Amino acid sequence: MADLSRGRAAAHQLRRISVQTSAEWGRALRAHPRRLTAAIGSALLLSSAGAYALVEAQPQLPPRVTVATAFDAAVQAQTAALADTDQQFTQSTTVRRQDTVQQLLRRLGVTDPATVRQLGADARMRALVAAATSAQPVRAVVNTRGELLQLDATLPLPKDADPYAVAVWRELQVRPGADGALTLSTVERPMVVRTQLAAVPVRGALGAALAQSGVPAAVGDQLIKAFAPQIDLRRSLRKGDQVALVYQMQALDGRDMRPGRLLAAEVRSHGVVRQAVWFAARGEAKGAYYTPAGQGLEKAWASSPLPGAKITSPFGMRLHPVRGTREMHEGVDFAASIGTPVPSVAEGRVKFAGQQSGYGNVIKIAHPGGFETVYAHLSSFVVRAGQPVSEGQIIGKTGNTGTSSGPHLHFEFHAAGRLIDPLRMASYVPQGKPLPTGERAAFFAATAVMRTQLAQAAGSDEAVRLARVD
Repeated sequence: MADLSRGRAAAHQLRRISVQTSAEWGRALRAHPRRLTAAIGSALLLSSAGAYALVEAQPQLPPRVTVATAFDAAVQAQTAALADTDQQFTQSTTVRRQDTVQQLLRRLGVTDPATVRQLGADARMRALVAAATSAQPVRAVVNTRGELLQLDATLPLPKDADPYAVAVWRELQVRPGADGALTLSTVERPMVVRTQLAAVPVRGALGAALAQSGVPAAVGDQLIKAFAPQIDLRRSLRKGDQVALVYQMQALDGRDMRPGRLLAAEVRSHGVVRQAVWFAARGEAKGAYYTPAGQGLEKAWASSPLPGAKITSPFGMRLHPVRGTREMHEGVDFAASIGTPVPSVAEGRVKFAGQQSGYGNVIKIAHPGGFETVYAHLSSFVVRAGQPVSEGQIIGKTGNTGTSSGPHLHFEFHAAGRLIDPLRMASYVPQGKPLPTGERAAFFAATAVMRTQLAQAAGSDEAVRLARVD
């Protein structure tokens, strides 16, 4: 109770002081009105200055920018007009391996079902994707609905055409006809054939050296094949060796489009010089490479009818596997499953094709120069008696006919009527295909310019030289 009394007394005292202070402020205001007003004004002015100083100390904010944009009410109409416009797009791509016509058209943006069906059934479009060898792009113009308006593509040469002899550029063009249906046409344009010379120093791999000298890879392939019977250029060439070339390029509108024939070549390796020139005799569909003296580089005879096959019985005396008696084995037996294709080892004419005691099904071929080969125990024939054959041509298939202990090929080689070990055949047959009879004069006349150009290329003092002779 004492504490409550003291609290009430304190509160009463505060109210009394407040009333007294208010009364004193009232008497002072009435006695000195001007002085008191000035004092209050000064206090307010000082407080305003302090507030202004605080505001000035704050960083300045950037001025506010107002952007006004005029709105064109015709924009919506313009956007709608663009949407209704039939826009066209140009697309291009190259043919990829394992492509189908449908996949090619899809990459070009062609989705119209009728177009896809029509082009998918066209033989030229199917040949285009089947070749898949051209680096030239296929170009197409399509609209927003995926309809084809135009297509241009480079067509491959026919399968039976010589790519180095046919200087024609073939294009496939697809255009809409008057009735709106697509029309396909083949356009052929003749190309200009130019002769080029190249001197190539070998510093590493042959392919890299040819590429650095600007020689197309297809020309390099012909070079390797031309000298293959003598030397493996990919493995044998070393730093410091030299290669000189005379070859053709096929151009269209002044631009080289594809490589042509390798006409002449020289290889200097390990101090040995090898040369080759191209010549096609009259009446021959295919030409060949010869030395400048006219000796053929292409092997006239294969080393074996089944290269790489295991020899199960060599030439000479042996114990016969069926009769069990010691007899002369007049040929070589090669292991081969039934049905293996058998090629002729050289060109010639079929002397006999039929059945013969002991041999079973047998083929005998007479070759120029007094040589003869025999292929026995065959399961079937592909040729007949009197038929000419070329080196590498399939004449029959292996079997197990006649006196035989199992599937294999029995092969014999005769020279001037004498039996010769087939493994020594290379010592008897011509090493290169000779010039056809009566063609020596034509050969030297046709290769004279090539030999001169080859000497020019090989005699260059520059490290790398690529010259054009039109």
